[in-house]
Amino acid sequence: MICWGALLVAISFCASGVRAQAIPATKSAANPLASSTQQPATPAPPDPLGRSSPHGCVVGFLRAAQKEDYARAAQYLDVKKSPAEAEQIARQLQAVLDIGLTENLDSLSREAEGNQAENLQGTRELVGTVKTDRGSLDIVVERVQRRGQQPVWLFSSDTLAGIPKLSGEVRGSGLEKKLPRWMVETRVFSVPIWRWMTFAISVVVILVIAGALSRLLQWLLARALGRVLPVSGEKVIRKLRLPIFLLLLAAIVRFFSRYSLTVLARQFWNEGAVVLLVAGITWLLIRVSDLVAAYVSQGQSSTAVARATFVAVAVRVFKIAAVLFACVALLSRAGVNVSALLAGLGIGGIALALGAQKTLENFFGGITIVGQKALRVGDLCKIGDDMGTVEDIGLSSLKLRTFDRCVVSLPNSKVAQLSIQNFSLRDKFWLHQTFNLRHETTSEQAAAVQVRIDRLLAETKEVEKSSARVRLIDLNTMGLQMEIWAYLLLPPMDGNRCFEAQERIYLGVLKILEETGAALAIPGQVSAGPSS
Repeated sequence: MICWGALLVAISFCASGVRAQAIPATKSAANPLASSTQQPATPAPPDPLGRSSPHGCVVGFLRAAQKEDYARAAQYLDVKKSPAEAEQIARQLQAVLDIGLTENLDSLSREAEGNQAENLQGTRELVGTVKTDRGSLDIVVERVQRRGQQPVWLFSSDTLAGIPKLSGEVRGSGLEKKLPRWMVETRVFSVPIWRWMTFAISVVVILVIAGALSRLLQWLLARALGRVLPVSGEKVIRKLRLPIFLLLLAAIVRFFSRYSLTVLARQFWNEGAVVLLVAGITWLLIRVSDLVAAYVSQGQSSTAVARATFVAVAVRVFKIAAVLFACVALLSRAGVNVSALLAGLGIGGIALALGAQKTLENFFGGITIVGQKALRVGDLCKIGDDMGTVEDIGLSSLKLRTFDRCVVSLPNSKVAQLSIQNFSLRDKFWLHQTFNLRHETTSEQAAAVQVRIDRLLAETKEVEKSSARVRLIDLNTMGLQMEIWAYLLLPPMDGNRCFEAQERIYLGVLKILEETGAALAIPGQVSAGPSS
């Protein structure tokens, strides 16, 4: 939640910036040569009241009126009356907007030219419609340019002409008249304290309702999903509790926003609901992806292990994409020109790619490893000089748990280039052993050793009979060299049974040597040859 709060603050700063509009220089038709020496026009200074766009005009007026600074609020009106009359119209306009305007202010254009898509003149934009029993009034802002000044957006004179009559028909709740005087007159940040108290009570009520509904929904999901997922119902609840709570909180906040007493309060609750909705959806997608990964990866077969490795990398990429889309959605909601931002990122991405070559190499190296199915999580392998069990294949590095229980992190780009021996993918174990009999061993003894070892291999159930063989392969200074060659048919990950079968065979060979009277040659001792 702290990360989302920081993101919201950053978005607020981005949205509150006022963009200066530059006036393009034009060439003189009478003297085209003079245009080559003409200095570019100086950008117009931003309007200090924020009236450079329809959104800035409406929000600026509401903020000034909320602080009861009606002299400042009157500067957002296109009226030609005395200051006192203008301030009175500002009060009436505030009352009309607070009671009757329900439209979302974010739909107003933040550009100096306004919203060109609306079916109004290019200098006018519709804010919303206030409906009463006797009719309705369109609230319109208009772009006005006065002599010697930059064009600004103001509430149109046509709208203001109907405000006095409409203010008499629209009546508020009159709640302030029923409250104690100190609650109305005491202000914190220019807002009456009773409104802060109402805000606090509303937050508590919303949290209680959202908490109760989320617990009910979590109980239903736990019973439904706990039967198909390889995790218990309690784990399902823990994974989905906060996302569900945020989504329900967003819905309840949106519902209560319509009962706010002012336009700015409704705007605040609406924006809060949007942020909670985006955060909840993103968080829910991330949690659901974890649950899907757990469901897809269940099982102990080789196919399940390979699927788990691929799903783990895919889920990480999906999570990053979900967070990026959420940030783009919030920035767009805050009025940031996302198209220009993405275009800038596209151009800057080239420079970023050049500066982050190693990072990109590791990223694509990880995709190559997973795509080629060279390694999987849980595989026993040897990568270069490092040997151990693969614990994780990330977007940038691979973690290998060695036999001394250390974790070695290897860059994916390096792993993709090194020689990889994956012991977990072998279909059978190779038993290969050579040994030397002493020179004093007779031919009968050597033949007997060979026959009995061959019989031992045939009687060992783990040995593949078609490939097993025992051969006398060399006569050298060490003695008579014999070779045992066989494959053990065991599951790929069953290394203990492999060593047990190998041990039984080696003990059987020693027993055969004892019974036949043969002996192993001792290294470094060479029997003396016949004298000449």
